[in-house]
Amino acid sequence: MLKKTVYYSLFMLCASSFIGTMQAQRQPSQYDDFLRSYMGKEYVQTIDSAKIRITYSLNYVQDSLNLKEVLKDRKVLLIGDKVNHFYSYYVRQQDSLLTADYAKRHDLLPIKRAPDILCEGYQIYSNHPNIGQQTVFELVTNLATYQYEETMELPQWTLSDETCTILNYSCQKATARFRGRDWEVWFSPDIPSDAGPWKLQGLPGLIMRAADTRKHYVFECIGVEQLKQKKEPIVQPIRFEYQHIKCSRQEYRKAQKQFYENYFQSVLALGWIIFIDDDAGNTIGKIEPLDESFYEQYGVVWGMGVSVAEMADRCKKIPYNPIELE
Repeated sequence: MLKKTVYYSLFMLCASSFIGTMQAQRQPSQYDDFLRSYMGKEYVQTIDSAKIRITYSLNYVQDSLNLKEVLKDRKVLLIGDKVNHFYSYYVRQQDSLLTADYAKRHDLLPIKRAPDILCEGYQIYSNHPNIGQQTVFELVTNLATYQYEETMELPQWTLSDETCTILNYSCQKATARFRGRDWEVWFSPDIPSDAGPWKLQGLPGLIMRAADTRKHYVFECIGVEQLKQKKEPIVQPIRFEYQHIKCSRQEYRKAQKQFYENYFQSVLALGWIIFIDDDAGNTIGKIEPLDESFYEQYGVVWGMGVSVAEMADRCKKIPYNPIELE
């Protein structure tokens, strides 16, 4: 079968995963307009509208052997009538910038990255597609979006008499072991929602602060906004720029681990050819995927060019300290 190769630059493929602060910022609600205007309405679907918008700061340790290097992200939790949506603010802003740029047919907008900001790209939709279920999306390799659904597992919380105040809200402490980590959280009954950051939920009040006992992941609420005048739409992707893989949680975690431990093996498994270029930009070699079934299914091989230096850098093992350990 004829193999047609399509080239993409490495920068374009990797831009959305290594995001810092940007020189231009837009309101998150405009993100949907950008997607719809450029990609078409069929790319996203509105599944609910948010009545409360919660913003968290996240400090996390990517390398458990280097506790001094703490990375940052900013998370948003949209609480809807039925569905909750948890995602990275910076990733969504980056998507807005890129989509607006594509629509104008201009070069990429300049991005100013802070060295300690490294965004987590996953999105979680709670109570979707059905009550008691949740859907997770993540662009694991920059070349494929993984999607899995699971039953919403509620941590077995133990309540404490300890209290504190966060953003003028009275909070109570609770603890639980969940997905391989021991968590300490502070929730506020003053905000009548059982939601929280990531997959932490199931308490009689919004979780305002959450940290595992090793302080590898620390979420801190920095904003609570009641969306009374204009509710914000909660949208989910239904079509994708690259390969879309529906899988189980176990398959997703396996792909995630492989990405960190062997990026190029992940790329090859998706049916991509890696072209190796010298300093002058001349192709001096290539690595082809071994799975011929990809050719039979799609008839197309996607191409990706890297320099020798990038090749060596990508072959290094990326520190891997996922929030879910089991």
